[in-house]
Amino acid sequence: MTQRNAGRILALGLTLGLAFDLLFNGKMPGISVLLFAALLLVGVALSARWEAVRPLKANLWLALAVVVFAAMSVIRANGFLILLNVSVCLGLLSLIVVCLMHRPVAGLAVPEVFLAPLQALGMSLYDGIRLAAQARRCDLASVPRPSRRTVLPVVRGLLLALPILALFIALLASADLIFGDYVRRILAPDVLATLWSWGKHGLLITLIGVPAAGGLAYAARARQAKTASEPVWVSPPRFIGGTEALVVTNSVNALFLLFVGIQLPYLFGGLVNITAARYTYAEYARRGFAELVMVAILTLGLIYLLRTVARLESPAAVRVFNFSGTLLVSLTCVMLASAFKRLLLYETAYGFTQTRLYVHVFMVWLALLLAWFAWTLWRRPERFAVGLLIAVLGFVLTLDVLNPDALIVQQNVERYRVLFPGISWGGTTGNSIDVQYLTWLSDDAVPALVSLADASSGETRDILEAHLRQRLVDRQQDRSWQSWQSFHFSRWNAYRLLQSRYGG
Repeated sequence: MTQRNAGRILALGLTLGLAFDLLFNGKMPGISVLLFAALLLVGVALSARWEAVRPLKANLWLALAVVVFAAMSVIRANGFLILLNVSVCLGLLSLIVVCLMHRPVAGLAVPEVFLAPLQALGMSLYDGIRLAAQARRCDLASVPRPSRRTVLPVVRGLLLALPILALFIALLASADLIFGDYVRRILAPDVLATLWSWGKHGLLITLIGVPAAGGLAYAARARQAKTASEPVWVSPPRFIGGTEALVVTNSVNALFLLFVGIQLPYLFGGLVNITAARYTYAEYARRGFAELVMVAILTLGLIYLLRTVARLESPAAVRVFNFSGTLLVSLTCVMLASAFKRLLLYETAYGFTQTRLYVHVFMVWLALLLAWFAWTLWRRPERFAVGLLIAVLGFVLTLDVLNPDALIVQQNVERYRVLFPGISWGGTTGNSIDVQYLTWLSDDAVPALVSLADASSGETRDILEAHLRQRLVDRQQDRSWQSWQSFHFSRWNAYRLLQSRYGG
């Protein structure tokens, strides 16, 4: 980092801090997320240009991914999806800080992917402080020495005098009423409130701007700090023998074979086999899918750990371990299919909810990740981390595309029509469709709820109409979402739809 660029990058970081204050301070998240993400990417590009470094072409997809997920946070109003999209953006930005200039993300180890946010945060704070100190030295160097000897002591003296003056002013104002009146006129409540507001804004700009500048500086100098051949992650010692690893893996294989053997009749035999085992349909449907998903996750972690720490000292030992691991992955996929089938049964019996839909999508991507892991056991083991990263991005993007809240309304309506053909939407809502649950969904579900209200009658229609009217009133009374920084496609679409329906 040259002294000439230290001040420029620090100024750029503080500008980003100012943008953060303008976009987010006191505002609901909306288009501000996309705008700030774009500004950060522009900041990275400017810093790289100033430092005369170029990002690796293999990492440029990270910038596109940041834009996509930031845009999704403006499209989907589901709170969980907004959290996921923002978290993914932060994770991708941390990878940009750590890897953009010097190392392909596809070559990272799994621990490096998980540690990248911590590394980016730590180095941004460190480099931000270092950058501020370097910029200060650079600025002082441009000031003539005689002026430094005259001006700097005065500035330091004023800073020391401020708290002392504040103390004496308070005491004298309390001792003399006339002097106190002058002080109160000068320091009127609105003046103090303005000064306090400026102070808060300045603090926020500094707390965001300095680490942002540090992140830009670290990203831009990454190639200079490390060479492509320098090891970044040191694998842990291999302290388990190959025999021990095979005993552990095949012991779990034996257990899973027994479990799958018992499960197969119920997995593929349907309701007849379930009731023949003296369990009700409801008892079987609502048990086990969470536990089986956890088993799949733990199995993936177990094989990865054993492959990392086991001493496989010959090609034959590697082949035997890979075969045992592949068998374990295959059995895990069968159990995951069992969990998927159980959840389908549960949704058929009791309807769709956000949690059930999230778990369903998660199972699909977990199965794909297991298949990728089985491939990396035999070919390119170092590529597992990029598959893990893609699975995480794919899971979130799938939810974004599906629009869970609208899909839940549509699927529950379809389920009602299948279970109760020819029956009117009026009457009770007890075991047929949980309308009260649907009213808790985000603005993503409003168009589907309006369509459901139009197609229903009786109690169902009354509940939906009352909820939609109240949602419009709440939106009209809440101004926090109406600023341009908080513009959100789903919120505004829902508001326009409700306004045209109930606004008179």
